[in-house]
Amino acid sequence: MIVDLEARLWTRTDDLGDELAAAVRRGAASRWVQPDASSESFGSAMRAVDAAVVVGYRNLLGRGAIAESIVLEQVARSEGRLFYARAVDPLSSDASAQVESARKEGASAIWVDPSLQGFHPADTRAMRVFDRAEANQLPVLIGWSGPAPASARLEYARPYLLDEVARAFPRLSIVIGGFGAPFLQETLALLAKHDRVFTHTAGVAARPWELLQSLELCRDHGVDRKVLFASGFPFDTPTRAIEALYGVNAMVHATNLPRVARSVLREIVERDSISLLGLGRPPMPRERDASRALASDAPIRLAEDAPPAALPPASTSTETTR
Repeated sequence: MIVDLEARLWTRTDDLGDELAAAVRRGAASRWVQPDASSESFGSAMRAVDAAVVVGYRNLLGRGAIAESIVLEQVARSEGRLFYARAVDPLSSDASAQVESARKEGASAIWVDPSLQGFHPADTRAMRVFDRAEANQLPVLIGWSGPAPASARLEYARPYLLDEVARAFPRLSIVIGGFGAPFLQETLALLAKHDRVFTHTAGVAARPWELLQSLELCRDHGVDRKVLFASGFPFDTPTRAIEALYGVNAMVHATNLPRVARSVLREIVERDSISLLGLGRPPMPRERDASRALASDAPIRLAEDAPPAALPPASTSTETTR
């Protein structure tokens, strides 16, 4: 089972709000592969995984929002392979009502970002949102894997601010995006301290050295089991993110630097985040050998049209045995 825990789609970049849209365009100008959040590109990218969480966007401070109808239409056509995380802005007057109605209206989780939306995680209005999320058994995804606008409030992005939230709502599942970058140490402390706090890889897979350091520190702190896979589409794709994870040891090849065990990497890629977070019923894995190929030492091939002979047989490596 391969689950992409953070993917987004929209029809117009301007829907993100003028400032954030400008930041996305500036970031795209320096990239070899331009981010494409269209439904067609999304559908093509998600064929590499068994399931994905499509994350909404709503930001009063940045004056941006993605229409839910766009996301829900894609989810409805997915045959149970897509789950929806509703974007809730705690500063809006209807925030608690949005959480209360989330499951009835097709959402399996909620998304917030204190930095982009401009609120302290322990603000009374935010605590009401977290309280309703816990009561309705809705996991909370936190963070944005794309470029940040100048108006984002970095002081509210500090993961340690979520400690009060995790203490107040111990049954609430909280997923801190991208290892809480650039505050990795604070994220590690929360992962070790709270049973229901997790993190994911979105945004970091594109930075190999940071990814290697993050994974090694998670191993050293004994919290690698709480790292979930996410690509951060459209800023990256599941294929490239998986390749980056399995290739993370390349930088330390022929050195005395520590390596991340391949079994740990495979567990991250294939962790069943749907069951772990209580998002719903996991779909059947796709009929393909991509997960076996990725867990072996053979060249990685994820293309749907790859000839069967290109994929290594299961018996070529003991690591591929399920």
